[in-house]
Amino acid sequence: MESAASSWMFWGLAAAMTAGALSFVLPRLLAGKGPAASPSPTASNLDVHRRALAELDRDFAEGRLDAEQHEGARLDLERRLIEDLDRADARDSARPPRHATRTLALAVALALPLAAVGLYARFGNPGALTAPAGEPSLMLRTADPVAQRAELERQISRNPRDGRALVLLARLDMEENRFADAARRYEQAVEAAPKVAADPAVWCEYADALGMTQGRSLAGKPGELIQRALMLNAAHPRALEMAGSAAYEQRDYAAAVRWWSLLLAQLAPGTPPHDELSAALDRARQRAQFALPGEAPSPSLRPSGQPPQPPQPPR
Repeated sequence: MESAASSWMFWGLAAAMTAGALSFVLPRLLAGKGPAASPSPTASNLDVHRRALAELDRDFAEGRLDAEQHEGARLDLERRLIEDLDRADARDSARPPRHATRTLALAVALALPLAAVGLYARFGNPGALTAPAGEPSLMLRTADPVAQRAELERQISRNPRDGRALVLLARLDMEENRFADAARRYEQAVEAAPKVAADPAVWCEYADALGMTQGRSLAGKPGELIQRALMLNAAHPRALEMAGSAAYEQRDYAAAVRWWSLLLAQLAPGTPPHDELSAALDRARQRAQFALPGEAPSPSLRPSGQPPQPPQPPR
C-alpha cells in the first residue's frame, strides 16, 4: 500500500509539473507570440537551450542527477527559454499566422508529456517507485543474470561511483557464491555513495558477504559492520538477528539473549517466526547458565537473497 501510494504521489507530482510547464508555454503560443521570423537571435537561443537540455539528459542517464533533480532542471530551462522568447517578442512584433500557432500549441501539448514519460522510461528508475524503503534499486531490462551483470558492469564503467549498481552487482555475486567479489563491491558502494552508506540493510549484507569469506563466521570485521548497521537503526531486524548470531558464535550468550529479545519484540506473537525465535532464546538462556568451557557453537549466518528467518543456534 505504501509503495502504491508513493507511486501515485510521484506520477501526480510529475503531472502537476508538466501541467505547470504547459501553462507557461501554451498561452503565449495561442496568443500568437512565437519566435520571430528572423532566425538569428532566436535561433541562437533555441540552439543553446537544445544543447543545455541534451547535457542535462546525459547527466540524468549517467546517474549524476535523479528524476526529481532532472525534472526541476528541465523546467528551469523551459522557463529561461520562455523568457528569451518574451524578450524576442519585445524586439520583434511579427507573429505567425493564427492557425500555425494553434497547430504548434497542440503539438507542444501532446509532445511535452510524451517526451517526459519517454525520457524517464529510458533513463530513469521506475523500479524505485515500488522498491522497499531504504534499499538501493536500479532499472534492469532483463531477468537473465548474465545480461543483468553485463548491464550493471556497463553502468559502473560509465559511473564508477554508482552505489546502486555496485550493490546490485554484489547481490548477484552472493547468489553465485562469489563472496569475496561481493564483499569488495559492498565496500566500494558504501565508500562511493553516502545514500547507500546510510542504509543499515547494506551494511548487514556487507557483513554477510565478508562472513562467508571467513567460513561463515561473523567474528572480527563482520561484527564491526553489524554494529555500524545498528548505529544507523538500533531496531533494524536483520542487524539485531546478526548481532545475536555474532554474540552466540563468540559464546557471549547473555549478549545474544539481549539482541534477540529486541528482535522478538518486533515479531507478532503466535506466528512461526516468533515461536522459532522464542525457542532459540530459550536455548541461549540455558547456555548462558550452563555452557561448558569447551563448547563452541556454530554461527547462524544466512547468505544475502534468502528469505528472512529467525536465528536458530544449534541444539
